[in-house]
Amino acid sequence: MRTDSTFPAPGGPPVPDRIDAGRNWWRSTTAAVRRSLPTAVQIVAAAALAILVALLLGLDKPIGAPLFAVTTIEFVCARHRRSIATFFFGLGAGLAIAAVASGYRTLDRIFIDLLVGVAVAMLVAFAANSRNGAAKVNETLVPLLNSMTINIRSIAGALRTGDAEAAKAAVYALADTDDDLRRLREVLLSVRRSAVITLWTTGQDLEAYSTTAREIGYAVRNTRVLARHAWWGVLHGGEQVPRALPPMLEALADGISLMRDEIGQGDRPKAAQPQLISAARWIDVMRGERLGLASAAVAADADAAVLNLLIATGIPLARADALLNHAESPAPRPIPGLVSA
Repeated sequence: MRTDSTFPAPGGPPVPDRIDAGRNWWRSTTAAVRRSLPTAVQIVAAAALAILVALLLGLDKPIGAPLFAVTTIEFVCARHRRSIATFFFGLGAGLAIAAVASGYRTLDRIFIDLLVGVAVAMLVAFAANSRNGAAKVNETLVPLLNSMTINIRSIAGALRTGDAEAAKAAVYALADTDDDLRRLREVLLSVRRSAVITLWTTGQDLEAYSTTAREIGYAVRNTRVLARHAWWGVLHGGEQVPRALPPMLEALADGISLMRDEIGQGDRPKAAQPQLISAARWIDVMRGERLGLASAAVAADADAAVLNLLIATGIPLARADALLNHAESPAPRPIPGLVSA
């Protein structure tokens, strides 16, 4: 039976597929326009200001200055989109050579156009872009890390006490991170044009901060899946809770807490690495227990989150994978009082 906007779903209201599709298209279109608008404004501003300065200097028919301005601002601010800058550079260089060869422009006029274009582009780039994009990225990460810390601890406590309602509350709280994740994506898009300016003014490599932000975003998603498995699979499903699982989650929460504090202070997250690795070591302890399907999923999701967070601290993927290579880890020693289910 069809369940579109014409025919209602069995036992429920109509499903307005076409309306939803239209709304999604409108949202994606407006989001794309909003992302592209700052770039367009900067390009137009650089070109217009270059023309104005050239006219004030008494240069007739200013063509080279705006071309050099657009080329420069895109080379400085759009490392992620070099094709546009390369196009304008080729166009400007070709026109300059043709103008000199035909006698339409002298070499000193080309040099003045270049000087005006570069100067105007640098002025617009510094005026329109943040000079410390790293601080904006860190500021956006702190709420995400705080939510992860609080709710992973809640999940660990719920697993200890068998409190399905507390686990459910943590699941819903983590679902509320959608707004923070969207804000993080918007900040990453907005600051990437200021990567070179941030490097020049503060010495900070914004690419490293962007990698940290992306991996933390992945860790948030793994944590949300972890919470659902813990609530619905383990507690609601009545599985035996492995004794090593709550300590693993508590160690993970402690590591994330350290990351939150370091990032909140503007530092690169390094101190959290040993704590995160110790959290993953509980996987080896759980080998001695009989795990249910959902419990194993919770442990695997936590382990994946640890991998993301280790990469976020600056450890390369291959090294992080080697640190968590449980297959090569020595067999764990028995823990007193730990009995397999």
